[in-house]
Amino acid sequence: MSAPNEGRQSPPPQDQSDAQAGKTAGGKLDKSEDKNEDKENQLEGLESNPKHILEDEADKKTSKTMN
Repeated sequence: MSAPNEGRQSPPPQDQSDAQAGKTAGGKLDKSEDKNEDKENQLEGLESNPKHILEDEADKKTSKTMN
């Protein structure tokens, strides 16, 4: 091999494992119909942009009035 670090080279294609060759395990796709319904149920009741935990304290500290 002509690379300076020959131990770091990929093996030839015929010697590669399935993970090295980029092959995926077949037949393991989840095709259930209820997945989309479950996703929608998880989002119910959530605010689109929730308030940060320290937002009230930051407003108090940066306000011009003294309390």
